[in-house]
Amino acid sequence: MPTAPAVSRSRAGRVVALLAVLVVAVFAFCWRLGVETSSGDELVYRDTAAAYLRGDFTRNLEHPPLAKLLIAAGHAAGGGSLVADRVVPALCGVLTAVVLFAVARRCAGFRAGVLAALLWSVLPLAPGVVPAHLVRRATLEAPLLLFSACAVLAAQRVAQRPTPARWALLGTAVGAATASKLTGAVTAVVVLALLWEERRRWRPALAGAVLAGAVSVVVFLAAYLPFGADAPSAVRTVVQWQLDHADRGAVQSVAGEQYRFPPWWSPWWFQAEYLTWPGLVALWGTALVGAVLTWWRAAVRPLVLLLVAFTAAVALSPLKLPQYHDVLVPPLCALAAVGFTRLLQRRGVAGAVVASLAAAPLVVVAAGHLADVATTRPADYRLAADLLRERGLAGPGDAVVVWGDAEALRRLLPGSGIVTGTDVDCSAAALVVDPTVADRMAGADVAAWVAACGAGTVVRADRLAVHLLP
Repeated sequence: MPTAPAVSRSRAGRVVALLAVLVVAVFAFCWRLGVETSSGDELVYRDTAAAYLRGDFTRNLEHPPLAKLLIAAGHAAGGGSLVADRVVPALCGVLTAVVLFAVARRCAGFRAGVLAALLWSVLPLAPGVVPAHLVRRATLEAPLLLFSACAVLAAQRVAQRPTPARWALLGTAVGAATASKLTGAVTAVVVLALLWEERRRWRPALAGAVLAGAVSVVVFLAAYLPFGADAPSAVRTVVQWQLDHADRGAVQSVAGEQYRFPPWWSPWWFQAEYLTWPGLVALWGTALVGAVLTWWRAAVRPLVLLLVAFTAAVALSPLKLPQYHDVLVPPLCALAAVGFTRLLQRRGVAGAVVASLAAAPLVVVAAGHLADVATTRPADYRLAADLLRERGLAGPGDAVVVWGDAEALRRLLPGSGIVTGTDVDCSAAALVVDPTVADRMAGADVAAWVAACGAGTVVRADRLAVHLLP
């Protein structure tokens, strides 16, 4: 039996470990939030949140309102600054680390909990054009990922002791995830794991599931209360818009090819873009180990089922935007932490060797990501705007053609002559090319501009190429 001093040292060590991970999480998600990096989606959601505060609920009806309402709360509290708009999503990132700690600890103990929070905090989740963790921007994903993790924790608590209050909390988490982004509705799949656990007492379990479902619907609809009499129309619009979006597809560049309906493996291609292929294999491999070695535990099954459901959703969906695979990351980090823990607990050196080999590429990726956070600086469109201003090309009489996020540049250069389009126009003063957007634009051919107008001068602005035309 451990002595009192030994128990005290153990507790102190755990407190230190938790505080250290919390510091890392706060740093990773909150450091230098006010540095400008562009994102078309972020501009839309920031504008929508500001409109909500003015009583205008007519914008961005294609997505549910909860995440934008949360961004609006930060906007109001902080005076509308960039930091104010980003602080709520950043705090959601920190809270997700806390929830994942609790989830993984229930699966495989304290060490797994610490590893889950650490993996979530130090690994990049940077799909799309901005090399920053997704929750460092004012977008819908941070609340979605937090509430989906909360749904797993709530399901674990129901599996431990099913009570009406715990079923209701589960419904609240599912409803909040869905009210942040419709993808969150997939979190309801955790109820299946609970029905399986309680199959011998199926009647109270079914009643609990119905209660959770009813609460989730109420929470989802409650997010539309500020819309007043327009709420029913807004709910119909969000569903219809998403169905229409799936029908028309969205052009994406995957492995050098353009697809309106990308192949099923596209989410993993996007994930490997920032995790690297060795890191991707290590993370998914250890998650598989965690799922297989701990499947017998009731606390693990909701986590595994959620990851499987989200995996099926992103693979089968006709739409595969780079950020759509973000829903995989919280359960993936938790299961990978469980896998690392079980490998380290195995007798002999084989488990430790496998864990070390899997950890190596993830450590390299994490170190690079934290270094990027530490050196966060203005990027892309901010640099391009400064360059154009310095060259005297930011006036209304200077036509600047943008193959990228024209609105981002227009906001940085108000009153300037920002235009779009791929037709060759030799009267333009400059051509700004964002390769992450231009590779999806029909007719975006720089060589044709050079052949018709001359080479001019090319200046780099982070990932952007600014062609100063002769």
